[in-house]
Formats: sequence, C-alpha cells, structure tokens
Amino acid sequence: MCINKLLCRCFFEPEFARTLTADQWEPLVRVLRNQQLLARYSLRYKQAGVFSSLPEYTQRHMRNAEIIASKQYRQIDAEARELVTFLATVKVIPVFLKGTAYALQSNLTVGLGRTFSDIDILVPKLSINEVEQRLAISGYLGEAISNYDNYYYRNWTHEIPPIRHHNRGTVIDIHHNLIPPISGRAPDIKAFNRHIITTEKGYAVLDLPAITLHSLVHLLFNEDFKNAFRDLTDLHLLFEDFSEDDWTKIINLSVETGFMFELMLATRYCNNILQTDIPAWVCQQLEQIKPKAWRMRLLDFIFGYTLLPKHPLTTSKKQKLAVFFAFVRGHFLKMPLHILLGHLTMKSFFGLRDAIFGKHQFSPKKH
Repeated sequence: MCINKLLCRCFFEPEFARTLTADQWEPLVRVLRNQQLLARYSLRYKQAGVFSSLPEYTQRHMRNAEIIASKQYRQIDAEARELVTFLATVKVIPVFLKGTAYALQSNLTVGLGRTFSDIDILVPKLSINEVEQRLAISGYLGEAISNYDNYYYRNWTHEIPPIRHHNRGTVIDIHHNLIPPISGRAPDIKAFNRHIITTEKGYAVLDLPAITLHSLVHLLFNEDFKNAFRDLTDLHLLFEDFSEDDWTKIINLSVETGFMFELMLATRYCNNILQTDIPAWVCQQLEQIKPKAWRMRLLDFIFGYTLLPKHPLTTSKKQKLAVFFAFVRGHFLKMPLHILLGHLTMKSFFGLRDAIFGKHQFSPKKH
C-alpha cells in the first residue's frame, strides 16, 4: 500500500495504525510533519485508545508535535484578546476565521492539534483603513512588497497585504470578504454575518455550518494546495460534528451564497478519500447538481490527487499534473480571463527582470 493510502487509512481507521511497524511509520511521520498533521493524528489516536500501541519512534515525534500545538494554543488566546482590545478603539469587532477560529472554540473537534501560520480576521470593508492604521500603531506593519502586488491585493482580492508584528512576528491576514470580488463569485458578506456567534471567551466566529462552508470554499477556490490534505481533514472533522439541523443550514447557506457546487465537491472528496459519513439525503440532494460526466471525471482526477499529501516521498507524475491543473483552475476561478492574462504577463515580466538583473535590485524597502 502506498504512503498516501496508508496516511488516509490511518486517519479514518485509527485501529489500523497499531498494525504498522516502526519502519513503516518512519516515512509517514516525515510526511505528517511536512503537512502539519502530527499533533492531529496523535490526539486522534489517544481518543481511539491506540496511541500506546504505536512504536516508540512514532510516539516520540507525535508528543513533540503536541507540545508545539499546545504552545500555539496558549499564544493564540492572548493574541486574539489583544486584537479585540485594539480594534475596540475603532469600534470594530473582528471575526476570527479558519485555523484561529477552530482553536478559539473548545467545543469543536477540528481544533484539536490544528496548527496554523497566521491569524485570519474578517472586518467590514469600509473599516479596512481604520483597522490597518490602528494595528500599525500597535506594531503590526506591512511586509515589503512591490507596488504592483500592493495594487493586486487592494483592488482585486478579498484581503489586504499581510501585516506582521515587528517584535513577535505574528502575521495577520485582514479580510473583507471570503473570496476575491473580482472573481464574480464573492458572496454578499451579510449572509455570513448572520451566522456570527460568540465563543465562551467572547470572540466572534462563524457558526459550524458557516465556518465549514468557508473552509471548503477556501480549499476549492485555491490555487495553492500545499496544505490541502490538512484542510481536507479539517472538513472531515467539521462534518463529523454536524447535526441534521447543521446539514440543513449549510445547504441553505450554500444556495443563498451560490456555493452548492463546492459543497457537492467537498462532500464527495471527503467521502472518497477519508470515508466521511455524509447523510444519504444530503448526497441525494447534491447529486442533482453534478456536472456532465466528462467534467466530473476531470475534477475527480484533479482533486483525487491534489487533495492527497504532497511530499517528495509521495508525489507522482500524475499528482504533479493534477496539481498543475488545479493551479490553473484556481487562477481562472479567481480572475476573469482578461485580468488573469494581464496579471500573468506582469508576474512573468517581473520574474524575468529579476532573473536577469537580480532580485535585490528591485526589492521594495520595508516600511
């Protein structure tokens, strides 16, 4: 059995993990570390009561990953509390998204062992400038990027360029929508605002159906699938926590925001790859929006490989081809063709210029 199949089976069937030898676990540990999933697998095995049956080598690496994840969880609460305090002065309540939101909710299984590299927040578009200025006063400064990249972020995407704390290095992505408005698919953010809830500690997050819809849309609209397998396991764990009412709510929200097709794809590949249990009535309803057979076969090829772990130990020629197709698809989804062609032309020009004259000649200076 290939490494990717072993990793999938070890996730949806924890009991199977205890049958593997230390030699079999060695490449799995390397791939899981690369995919930021060691802590998640570790906690999953502890819940299933199989952790102590794993080889000592595996246990040691997983315990170390848990320590790192625990440290991040302690830090994220302090970072979130500080952000809320800062933005209260400009009368903005940040809505925490993705990995940060998972970590701030103790009742979500998806938060266990989930690590992340930045903090994502959603704020009103009209408040972006005030938020950016207030955080700059607090030590969060923009990265050094070109004028073109700055224009690209602020005019075509759903977020401004990332900002980083000058001392701690904490990175914040400030969103005003969930996908780029230039794509023509950006939802009316009011639909998601109606799903904002408050955690026990007072943080604003999306409720379970809305946070799941955002997670799957972010995954399937992306052009960068480096952490796609981690994000797929996010969806599996989110779906596991669903009640019948949550399924009704996510379908209704998908219809309202135009993401039923993405919901169909997410449930299909969660079930195909990780054996996620999707209610029969949900499958029947989503089956009605499947595309023509040839398009479905192409999507199955693309995502059947792209959503698996990517690592030198696992990557095949077919996966490389599928990832390339996914990369092209992601760009087409995010930008109309005429803007995409212009964007690719500009990026190609800058790349050629830097290759000839040296990147340092044109690197923007830090603020």
